[in-house]
Amino acid sequence: MIKELLYKWFGVETPPCASCDTLREQLAIANIEKKQMLESILSFTRPAESQPSPVVDYEQLKPKMVTWNVRRQMLEAEDRRQAQILAEQRKAAAEAAKTKEKITQEQSIEQLEKELGISEEVKSDA
Repeated sequence: MIKELLYKWFGVETPPCASCDTLREQLAIANIEKKQMLESILSFTRPAESQPSPVVDYEQLKPKMVTWNVRRQMLEAEDRRQAQILAEQRKAAAEAAKTKEKITQEQSIEQLEKELGISEEVKSDA
């Protein structure tokens, strides 16, 4: 009691205890969290920042009336293009196979010549 009177008379503040400091820190944290929650709840009521919607050309979206003859011609043209692409792929594959076969034949001939010991001089005389 005397200590408190002396502190009051001489204007000295009482030193805070450790538990009081901890409580103040926890209260500050709780207040900050409360403020953040209130801001997030209030953000739902604010109108959203609207972005300009993209311009849509409705004429392009309308279905186009195409007669069966025109549609058939379009389908046939597409089939012809696909058939041409497939034919070119087959032709390229056949050419690749021929070249591969030719190369393997040449390699096998060279191997046989080496095994038999036929030299280049003998080939040139023939």
